[in-house]
Amino acid sequence: MDPASQLQSYTYPASPAELRESIDSFLNEPPSSDLRAQTQERVRDSLEVIQKALDEYGPEGLALSYNGGKDCLVLLALYYSLIPPQPSPKSTSPAAQLLPSPSIYVTPKHPFPQVESFVDESAAAFGLELIRIPVPMKAAFEDYLRRKTGVRAIMVGTRRGDPHGEGLRTCQRTDQGWPDFVRVHPVLEWRYAEVWEFLRALQIPYCELYDQGYTSLGDVHDTHPNPALKRENGEEGFRPAWQLVDEDMERAGRGSDKKERKAHENVKAGLVGKAEN
Repeated sequence: MDPASQLQSYTYPASPAELRESIDSFLNEPPSSDLRAQTQERVRDSLEVIQKALDEYGPEGLALSYNGGKDCLVLLALYYSLIPPQPSPKSTSPAAQLLPSPSIYVTPKHPFPQVESFVDESAAAFGLELIRIPVPMKAAFEDYLRRKTGVRAIMVGTRRGDPHGEGLRTCQRTDQGWPDFVRVHPVLEWRYAEVWEFLRALQIPYCELYDQGYTSLGDVHDTHPNPALKRENGEEGFRPAWQLVDEDMERAGRGSDKKERKAHENVKAGLVGKAEN
C-alpha cells in the first residue's frame, strides 16, 4: 500500500479504554519478530513509568511536553491509555469526557505548517490542554509554570540516542538556574525502529512529513528529508521514515544551519540535571 494511503486509513482511538484495549492486545499477542518482542517490553516499561508518575503527581500535577514528533506521539498515546474518564461525562465527544491533560508546546521560530496542523489535530483527539509558548526553551518553561502553578513534573519524549540523552535517568530534576520541575522520560530507552513498530502496529495517525522522508522534525530552515531514504533507480522523492534501517542516520536530515542546531542542543543540555531515582 502507498504510505500516504496507509496513513489515511489510520484513525484516533475513540477513548482511552479503546486504546488500552488495543495496547493490551498488542502486548498479549505472540511476538512475530525480535523487534516486536522488544517493542512489547518497551511498552510495558513505559506504562509503568507513566503510571508511577500519575500516582505521585496526579493528573493535574503531571504535564506533557508535546511537539507532534514521533517520540512525543508514542508518549502521548501511552499516557492517554491510562487516563480515567470523568465520573459523569456531559458530552458525547471522547476528548470532552476527560479532564484536559496539561501540556506545553515549545514552538520553534519557523515551524512546518504540516506539524502545526498535526499538533492541533492530535491535541484535540487526545484531549490535551495545550499551551503554545515560543522558544527559547528556558523562558518557555518558566512562563508555563507561572501559568500552571500546580504542575510539578513534565513528561518529555527524549530518547537515549537524542543529543544529550546519554546521561539521563527516568526521572530527574532540572539543573540549578532552570525552572524547577521533575523531568519524566517514559520512552528514554526506546530505539528508532521500536517507535515505528508501535505506531504502525497500533495504526496511530502521525505527521505526514514522516511519509515524505523526514525522520526528525525541527525548524523548517534546518530540517530536510533524510538523504538515506532517497529513492534510487531513477525514482524521485524519498521513502517513508519507518523504512530507515540505520538508526544512527535518524538525524541526517537535521542541522544544515550548524550554529542554530548547536544553540538548540545547548538549550536541551540545560535541562539535564540531578537524578531522582
